[in-house]
Amino acid sequence: MKKTALVSCIDTAFGETLATIFAREGFRVFALGAQPLENVTLLSHDPYEAAAALKEKSGKLDFLLDTTDVCSPKDTFTVRDGINRAVVEQVYRQNVLASMALLEAFLPLLDQGEGKRLFYLTRAQASVNETRRVNHFAYNMSKAALHQFIQMTRNKLAPKGYTFRVFDPLDGEVTPEAAAESAYNYITRRRGTENHDPLRDDEDNLVFRDAQGRQHSW
Repeated sequence: MKKTALVSCIDTAFGETLATIFAREGFRVFALGAQPLENVTLLSHDPYEAAAALKEKSGKLDFLLDTTDVCSPKDTFTVRDGINRAVVEQVYRQNVLASMALLEAFLPLLDQGEGKRLFYLTRAQASVNETRRVNHFAYNMSKAALHQFIQMTRNKLAPKGYTFRVFDPLDGEVTPEAAAESAYNYITRRRGTENHDPLRDDEDNLVFRDAQGRQHSW
């Protein structure tokens, strides 16, 4: 039986390409959205309605690919400008609460699947240790919150066989097509222990990598 994959957002070049790559490689692919894609079954934007439909069509889910990654053109203020709380809240809801709802809706189907792999998008610029920004509070803070959600989720689900992939597509440095190919390889393969160092094993540790394969700190 084919493995199933769900892509949460296909309204970006990266998300669309990732969905088509999984379809190309023989997965049964579902996506939330209205834009038709060859060999991709579209579901409702509402995660709970989508989960109900996927349950009828497949009964299981192997890979949950959360490609949600929202920025706001108003997210340019610095601490001296005054924090725009409405923008911070909007981006937080889209980048964090939507991801939480997505996992909640599809977790029963993931429990029935064999893959049990979760994929999330973030940016090295949102790393607490790596950021040099003085603005983009809303985006950075939302991704920092997402990192905490992923860590807490992993603490609960890893003993049940779940594995995680966290990925920076390097917008502006790597084309969406190349980033999606890199993401596919990262999602579907076990990278294993690097240099015999157990702290660099993607399966036993929560590892955050970019489209060029580099590891970043949280």
